[in-house]
Amino acid sequence: MIKLKMNFGRHVRLLSSTILMSSLLLFSPPLLASITAHGREYVGDDDKNEGSSITFSVVAEQSQEPLVGAVIHCEGLATPVVTDINGRCVAKFKHPVTRIKVSVSYIGYKNLSRLVVVPSNGQVLLTMKDDSKQLDNVTVTALQRHTSVLQQSASISQEALEKGGATSLAKLLETVPGVSSISTGNTIAKPVIQGMHSSRILLMNNGVRLESQSWGADHAPELDYTGSSMVEVVKGAECIRYGFGAMGGVVLLNDAPLPYGNKKTMVSGNVNMGYDTNARGFSGSGSIEAGRKNIGLRLHGMYTKGGDYRTADYVLNNTGYNTISLSALAGYQGRKVTATLFSSIYYQRSGIYYASKISDLNQLLKRFEYGRPDPETVKPFSYSIKPPFQQSQHVTLKGELKWDINAYHRLDFTLSFQENLRQEFENRKKAQWSWIPVQDLILKTYKFDVLWHAKWKRWNMTTDAGLSNTYQTNFNYPGTKQPAFVPNFAALSMGGYFLHKAEFGRLQCALGMRYDFRVMSVNGYSSLSNYTYYDDFKLYSNFTMSLASHYQLTDLWDIRANIGWSWRPPDINELYAIGLQDGSYWVVGNKNLASERGYKLVVGTRYRNAWLSVEPSFFLQRINSYIYDHIGEGKDRFHNHPSGKYPKFIYDQDDVKLYGGDIEATLKPLQGLTFVGKGEWMFARNLTHNDWLPFMPSDRYGLSSTYERGLTKDD
Repeated sequence: MIKLKMNFGRHVRLLSSTILMSSLLLFSPPLLASITAHGREYVGDDDKNEGSSITFSVVAEQSQEPLVGAVIHCEGLATPVVTDINGRCVAKFKHPVTRIKVSVSYIGYKNLSRLVVVPSNGQVLLTMKDDSKQLDNVTVTALQRHTSVLQQSASISQEALEKGGATSLAKLLETVPGVSSISTGNTIAKPVIQGMHSSRILLMNNGVRLESQSWGADHAPELDYTGSSMVEVVKGAECIRYGFGAMGGVVLLNDAPLPYGNKKTMVSGNVNMGYDTNARGFSGSGSIEAGRKNIGLRLHGMYTKGGDYRTADYVLNNTGYNTISLSALAGYQGRKVTATLFSSIYYQRSGIYYASKISDLNQLLKRFEYGRPDPETVKPFSYSIKPPFQQSQHVTLKGELKWDINAYHRLDFTLSFQENLRQEFENRKKAQWSWIPVQDLILKTYKFDVLWHAKWKRWNMTTDAGLSNTYQTNFNYPGTKQPAFVPNFAALSMGGYFLHKAEFGRLQCALGMRYDFRVMSVNGYSSLSNYTYYDDFKLYSNFTMSLASHYQLTDLWDIRANIGWSWRPPDINELYAIGLQDGSYWVVGNKNLASERGYKLVVGTRYRNAWLSVEPSFFLQRINSYIYDHIGEGKDRFHNHPSGKYPKFIYDQDDVKLYGGDIEATLKPLQGLTFVGKGEWMFARNLTHNDWLPFMPSDRYGLSSTYERGLTKDD
C-alpha cells in the first residue's frame, strides 16, 4: 500500500486523542521514575508513615467528563501525581493538610493553579477549561470516546483509519480482539463480534443506527469509515441504549467535533491515497473543514476502484469493486443550544466471481477434484463488472438539537431519515435479462429520538432517559421477472428506556431498563407462476435490563463486569424469504418463528504500567429461540433451479450457549520497540440438540511488533 497525505490551508488542525496524548505523559521516563511499579499511592518524600491524604478528581468544565492522565503538582510533594482512568488520584502527606497549593496541566486545557482548602472528607474536585489554542499554525483538539469504563470496549484510532485505504470496515475491525468477519468473495465482508453478526450487532454512524438490508451474509454495510475520527467496538449486549438487535455488541463510528470557537475563519483539510497491488486498485479520501465563532462545517469524500483479484496461478474474473461516498456536517454552537445537520450518500458496486455458479452436483464434485477453474474460462484482467454483481446506494439525513437547560439537565432531539436502495444481478438464460435485477429493494426509515440527560450532586450520579420511535417501509420494485426474495412490509417500532449511573469511591455502578415493541404488516407473492398472495401481521415486544460495574483496584489495575438481557425479533428474510441467496444456496423462511431472547455476561480486567499492558475479557451468552438456517433433509436437500442445482436451507430456532474470551497484551521493553500479542477463542453449543453450533468463527492468535525511531536527535 502506497500512501500519500497532504495538508493544506493556512491553519492546519491536528486531531489527537486525549487518551493517547495522556499515555505519552504516563510513559515518559522522568515521570515514570516517580510512580511505583506496583500501583501504590503517591507519598511525600519526607516520610512514608501514616498521615493525611487527598483524593483529587479532575474533570472538564463543559462536559464534566473525567480527564485521564492529568498531571497534578502539589506543594510538599517532590513528584507529581497522575489521574487514573476515572480522572482520580491520591496523594499522601506526612502531616495533616488543610490548605495546599496545586497546579494541574493537561493537553488541550488551560493550566490550573490555585490554593485549595481541603474538606474534612479529603475529596477535592478540580475543573479545567478547554484551551484549543493556535500554536505555530497547529491546533490540538481532544477526541472524546463515546463509551464509558463500564463497557468492555476497544477503539481504533484515526491514524489506523487513515491507513485503511480500500480495506473494508469488517477487515479493519479484525484488529480488535474478539472481532472477526465473514466474507463473500474478495470485496464483500461484514463484522462478527464474538460469534454475532448481521442484525445481531448494530452499526452506529455519527449517532445514526444503520438501517439497511443487513440480513444477508453477502450484504456488506454501506458505511464510509474514512471520515470518522475514531471507531469503537462495544462487546456487551447493549439493547438498553440502542434498542433491539444489539445482542452481540455495537460498532460506533464517531466524527470529531466541529471547529467551533475560532475568532477568525479557520480552514484545514487532509487527503489520503492508497494503491492495492493485487486488484490494481486505488483509493482516495479527503476532508476539508472550516470554522468561525459559533459556526462549523466539514466536507468529506471517498472513492475506491479495483479490478479482478488474482491468485498465484489465475485471475478471478468479475471480482472488481467501485465505491463512492460523500458527506457533509454543519453545526451551530451557542451558549445553551447546539444544532447540527448531517447528510451522506454512499454507493458501491461489487462483482461476484462468475465461476462460483455450479449447474449441478456432479459439476461441483468435478470442480473440487480439479482444484481450480477450467483454464478455458479464465479471461485477462479487467476493471469491468458484469452480472453477477450487486450494487447499493444509501442516503442518510440527520438533524440534532442539544439544549442545555442548566448545568445539570440537557435535552437531545434527533430526527433522521435513511433510504437504502439495493439491486442484485444474476446470469440468466437470456442475456438481455441478466441486466434486469433479480432483487430490486428500497428500504426507507424515519426515526425520532428524545433523550433527557441529568447530573446529580450525590454520588456523582447521572441519569439518561429516552424515547425512540421508528417507522420503516420496504418495497420491491416490479419487473424483476421472478418472485421477490423478501416481501413488502411496513413496520413501527417504539421504545422507552432509562440508564442510571452512580459512583461510590472507586466503584461505579449502572442500572438500565427498557421496553420495546415492534409491529409489522407484510404482503407479497410466494410464487410468480400461480400468483399466490399472502397478507400477514406480526407483533413483538420485550422488556430488557442491564447491570454494570467497574472497580479501580489500584491506579494501574481495574476490573469491570456487565450483564445485559437482550432480544431480537425475526428478520423479514427469516420469516418469509424464498429464493436464491448469495447466488449459492436456496433459502426458505419460517413465518412461525418467535423472538430471540437471552443474556450476555462480560467480565474484563486491565493492568497497565510504563512498559506492560494486559487486557483479558471473558463472556458467556445464552440465547433462547436462536434463529439459524440449516440444510434440508430428504427431498428438501436440494432445490432444482433453471440456473443450477442448489442446496436448500430452512430457517429454524433452538436454544444455544456461547462462551469464550479474548486477550490483548502490549510490551514495550525498549524505547521505540513494541510487541503486541492478541488471542481470541469461543465455543458455541446447540443446547436443544446437544451439538456444536455451525458457522462460528475459529480461534485466532497473533503477534506483531513495531519499531519507531525519529530522524532527528530530538526525536
